[in-house]
Amino acid sequence: MKGGKLLEGESLLNDATGLVLFRFAIAAGVTGSFSAVDALGSFLALLVGGLLVGAAIGAAWVLLVRRLGDEYLMIASSMLAPWSAYLLGETFHVSGVIATVTTGLICGWYQHVVFSAAVRMRGTSFWAVMIFLMEATVFMLIGSSLRGVVERVGGFGVVLDDMAVPVLVILLALIVARFAWVFGSDALLRLFCAMGLPHRAPLGAARSAVLSWAGMRGVVTLAVALSVPQDFPGRDFMLVAAFGVILGTVLLQGTTLGLLIRWAGLSDTEHERPRLSMSEAEAAMAKAQAVRVEALAYDADGTLLHPQLLTRYQRRAEISADYAGQEEHYADRLHAHFDLVLEAIAAGRAELLRLHRAGDIDEHVLQELERDLDLEELSAWSAKA
Repeated sequence: MKGGKLLEGESLLNDATGLVLFRFAIAAGVTGSFSAVDALGSFLALLVGGLLVGAAIGAAWVLLVRRLGDEYLMIASSMLAPWSAYLLGETFHVSGVIATVTTGLICGWYQHVVFSAAVRMRGTSFWAVMIFLMEATVFMLIGSSLRGVVERVGGFGVVLDDMAVPVLVILLALIVARFAWVFGSDALLRLFCAMGLPHRAPLGAARSAVLSWAGMRGVVTLAVALSVPQDFPGRDFMLVAAFGVILGTVLLQGTTLGLLIRWAGLSDTEHERPRLSMSEAEAAMAKAQAVRVEALAYDADGTLLHPQLLTRYQRRAEISADYAGQEEHYADRLHAHFDLVLEAIAAGRAELLRLHRAGDIDEHVLQELERDLDLEELSAWSAKA
C-alpha cells in the first residue's frame, strides 16, 4: 500500500531528524542561548556527516558479511553495524542517529542478497525478540520514572490538577501542527504542478487527511523524554507530557484511523502505477524458475537428466499461472490442501519425537529433521494465509 510505505519512510525520517533537533533544544535550554543561523549550519553538518558515516559503515558491512561464513556471526554483525555507526558518528561529532538510520537502510536493502535463507529466518526471529525486549524496557523505564514524578509533586491528584490541561494543549497543538504541515506540503506540490515544475503528484484531500491523522507517537518519544538530564528544568513535566501524548494519540488516533481510511474511500489497491498481487508475483517467480530448470535439465547431448525436477517446476508454474487472479475460486480447496499438509507435518513431528524418546535417533538427527518440518510448516501457514 502506498500509504503504508509513505508512513514507514516518514517515520524513519521524523525520528532521525527529530532526535537531532532535540539535541539543539536541550543545548539551548542548558546554555540559555540560541542562534537560528548557527543551528541550521550545525544541523546540516550533523546531517551530511551522519549520512556519510552511515553509508561507510553500511558498505563495510555488506563487504564483510559475505566473508564471515558463520550464521551466528552474520546475525551478530547485523546488530553491531548500527551500534558501530552510532558510536563512530558521535566520535566524529556528527549525528549518530542519522548514521544509524542510514546503516540500517543499507543493511535492510542488501540483506536479501548477502544473507542465506537460514540466516534470514534466524535473524528475523532474533530481531523480533530484541525489539520486543527493548520497547518493553523503555515502557517499564517510563513507568518507573512517572512514579517518581507523582511522588515528587505530591500525588496523582496534583499531577491531574496542574499538568492535565497543559498536556491536552500540547496534544492538540501537535495534531493541528501535523495537519497544517501535511496539507501545506500538499498545497505546495499543487503549486509546483500548476507551474509545470516536475514533481510528485499531490496526495489529495483524502490521503492528506489520513496521513495527518496517522501521527501516533511511540517508543521514540518515551526514549527522548528519558534522555533529558536529571537536573534539567521541567523534566518531570516533560515525562508526563510525553506519556500523555503517546496515550492520547494511540487511543484517539490509533483506534479511529481505520474508520477514517474507510470514510475517505481509500484502499490498498491505490498506487501510482499498477502493482502485482501476491499470486501474480508468485506466478512470475514460478515461471522464471521453470525456465531456468528447463534450460539446465538437459546435458550437452540433449538427454534429460532431471525429469522429476523439470516436471515439478513446470507443474508449479502452470498452477501458479492458473491461480493468479482467481484466488477466491480456489480458496476452499487451497485451505483444505494445506490443512492436510499441516496434519501430515504434525504426524511426522509426533513420530520424530517418538523415535527420539525411544532412543532410536540422537539429538542431532532430531534437530535437523525438526528444522525441515518447521520450514515446511512455516511455508504451509504462509501459503494458507
